[in-house]
Amino acid sequence: MRIAAAGMLVSLCLSGAALAQDSYATDPFEDYRAGRYEQAIAGAEAALENDSENPVWLALLAEARAQSGKNEAAAEAFASAARFETDPAKRSYFLRAQALNLAYSGDDAGARRVVDRAMADPALHTRQSLDWAMVAIAAGDDAAAQDILDNEALYDGFTRQTALDAAYSAKRRGLDRRAVRFFERGLALDNSEDQPLSLHQREAIRRENRELSRDWSFLAQASYSTAGRPPGPVLLDDEEALQIGAEVSRRLGGWRNGRPFSVFARAYFSDFESGATAARHAAQGWIGLRYKPLASVNFNLEASRLVGLDDQGLDDWSLRGAISGGAGLEPEIAARDWTYAHYYADVSYLFEHDTTYALAEGRFGRAFLLDEASTTLTPYGLLRADFDSGRFDEEALGGGVGLSLRHWFDATDTVAHRGFVDLDLQLRERLAGSERASGVLVSVTLGR
Repeated sequence: MRIAAAGMLVSLCLSGAALAQDSYATDPFEDYRAGRYEQAIAGAEAALENDSENPVWLALLAEARAQSGKNEAAAEAFASAARFETDPAKRSYFLRAQALNLAYSGDDAGARRVVDRAMADPALHTRQSLDWAMVAIAAGDDAAAQDILDNEALYDGFTRQTALDAAYSAKRRGLDRRAVRFFERGLALDNSEDQPLSLHQREAIRRENRELSRDWSFLAQASYSTAGRPPGPVLLDDEEALQIGAEVSRRLGGWRNGRPFSVFARAYFSDFESGATAARHAAQGWIGLRYKPLASVNFNLEASRLVGLDDQGLDDWSLRGAISGGAGLEPEIAARDWTYAHYYADVSYLFEHDTTYALAEGRFGRAFLLDEASTTLTPYGLLRADFDSGRFDEEALGGGVGLSLRHWFDATDTVAHRGFVDLDLQLRERLAGSERASGVLVSVTLGR
């Protein structure tokens, strides 16, 4: 967001005769317009020797320094121009330019001080200025920017870029609904741009809107396994088991700029088929809290109360940490196939039973798009390790192959897919540890 200086200078400056420019061998304003910025600087400095408080010469000096990349010196000259200028509109411009050049020079704290002083000056009408909102964003002062953007009359002045800048600022402030509104405005304005956003850029914004607009989440899963549980929170398992369950969660306070806080409840029913356990089935419930402390990493901390829903369920307190990530997990824009990589790990501890569960799984394969944008088939290889301190054979390590068929749904022009249904099949062989590392795992998952 650089200042377009020349037009402003023309409107601000007096005629050459009024400024006695004919006393100089060259015209500093002509030098500026011709891109001879060093000559313009020299001419403005010479004029200021005789008229040190003239805001027009100070503005020319500041603009020429800014165009020469001398941002710190430009900010100093803009500050002087503002100090000697009596017209509020011109003074407001000089102060905005000062703040921007401080930001460009890396002095964000100095830029924010300029914004704070301007916001406190009623003569500058900062809360009626979209330009001041953009300057505050450039200075890293999202609070001031969103204070200004409380004035909805300013939204008519949005361009695509200012709408998107305002959206990211609102997101950082935790104003999720406002951020979605600004992102949607930016996408709408993009339709009239000479150089529209790329498909990848539009998809990134649609995914931002998905997270910002998500308040409730739902996950249901059914699985059959002869090789331990599927990735997820379920604790009870056996070498052969059928499990079915669901979880619902509600965010408290929204997306919180990538650090959401949620409450959840889940219940799973397990039917043990092998006869290796004393119990034939168990119904287990959880009620708890979940927090994602790192904005850029999908790592979640969870504290919950386990509630036995039948005689075989557990009553206990649990602490759990889970992390996941990867690449190529969603349909790629303008591609029919792409590299797929995914990792998942979690560790759970039951306090009253003094038991630790851990699971880590890594996948690598190739995803293929089966339709225009929403259905993928992904064959992959995998390694999986798990630990259960409640078993005689605590560790198990296995490897094998898998196949995932996933369909994404519930997308709009401005919001990416919010739901999916996934069928996943794994065939694994034991590499070390318990025999439970070998077997078959089939799961069906619905998420929204």
